[in-house]
Amino acid sequence: MYNYLKNPYSHLEQIHRVSRYLTNKHGVIKDILRSLKSMPTLNYHLAWSSFDEPEKIKKHDKKIDDLLDELNIKKLIRDGIFEVAELGTVAMTNRKNKYIQFLELDELRIQSQRNGKWIVEYDLMNIKTKVKMNIYNNHMIAMQSLPDEVNPTSFNLYMNKGEDYRYVELKDADVINLDANRNYPFGLPYSFGAWMPLLQKEIINRVERSVSDRLIKSVVILTAGNIGGKEGKPAPKELIEHYFNQVKDLMIKKDNNGHNMTNGETNGTGVVAIPDFFDLKTLEVDTTMFTKDLYNKIDNDIFMNLGVSSSLIYGGGNSNFSSAQINNEKFQRYIHTIIEQFEHIINGYIKNILPKSVSCKIKFKKPVFAEDKQVEMAHKIYQTTGAARPWIELSTGMTMEEFISMARYEREVLQTEKYLYPPLNPFTTSGNDGAGRPEVENPTENTDRSKSSNGNSLPSPSD
Repeated sequence: MYNYLKNPYSHLEQIHRVSRYLTNKHGVIKDILRSLKSMPTLNYHLAWSSFDEPEKIKKHDKKIDDLLDELNIKKLIRDGIFEVAELGTVAMTNRKNKYIQFLELDELRIQSQRNGKWIVEYDLMNIKTKVKMNIYNNHMIAMQSLPDEVNPTSFNLYMNKGEDYRYVELKDADVINLDANRNYPFGLPYSFGAWMPLLQKEIINRVERSVSDRLIKSVVILTAGNIGGKEGKPAPKELIEHYFNQVKDLMIKKDNNGHNMTNGETNGTGVVAIPDFFDLKTLEVDTTMFTKDLYNKIDNDIFMNLGVSSSLIYGGGNSNFSSAQINNEKFQRYIHTIIEQFEHIINGYIKNILPKSVSCKIKFKKPVFAEDKQVEMAHKIYQTTGAARPWIELSTGMTMEEFISMARYEREVLQTEKYLYPPLNPFTTSGNDGAGRPEVENPTENTDRSKSSNGNSLPSPSD
């Protein structure tokens, strides 16, 4: 483990195996990874670059919705967040816009870039190895679940012409990593920094099991003195062995009887007669070596190295509301850095199904952590100056441009004003007074609506 920590990039295959082991062994890691994948809402909107042809956008909008639905985009990202946090890296390939497959990292070679994108190659040696180990009956079965580039033609080239054809480039593959260096494709598991306290906890658990076992199965010590007291002769070896065997046979018999008894009953009586120069006693076990403070310290070390508050995962704890809120904000911002990578890749899928004359990008909702006072102040600025950007960006998490694009999409493409009506209030019933309120074309119609809904019968605030 120290070798892995000192030079992790030389032991990536081992690190992947250890990370899976620790994730399945320790509930705290699995709970954190589950929180990572479940925290974001993954709500999104489509940002179109132009609205000159609404009917054309409607047509392509349906095509994008079908693509996102076919790829089950939210599940894709949640699965990806979990795996990239567990292993540090996800290499995935688009199977003809029908399914996004996650590839086994240890079967790939990723060591160069083209136009800023990592080139992912499959190592055909893995097919030979799997067949040789009887994981698959033949090469054709081994290739069935692999990308289309891994086929009998590419495999036969490798078998016939050797190492020059060992690696096959996967054209539609992308790489997402966690905290990797810009010039290196592989990241490290999210839990990597907490491995040392986790291993310390494993060692303590192992010692605890040993102590518990010694409590259940007593160690009996038979001590032989001198025959006739201190001045007497030492007990002969044959005599010591005889009584030793007597005691051993008795304990084996008691243990076997205990295992063979039914209805939970055990034989609690055993009789052995030994001379007075023999002493028979059990070995005392120290059960106070591990205190509650030690366990608390190890747990705190684990959470500290994971960068997560225990109250965020399990609730309670020593954290106050303020620190828990700060940790929650940090946690969600960290998650969004992963989502942004998926967003970039999905936008590539969208670009491939649209004509060059149309441009659209998917935008996932960012977590908003603005304080209520900040939003309130931004709203006052909007009311007094008409500057809407601070208020919109603080309260929605979207940029002003994204918000305007979404508003235009609703009005010009979806034409929501035909189906959604704002409730009656001063902003929808009064004329334009310079404060940003919309001008009403037919005030009488609004008055009639108010009368028809019996709005004039409501008491005024002064009443």
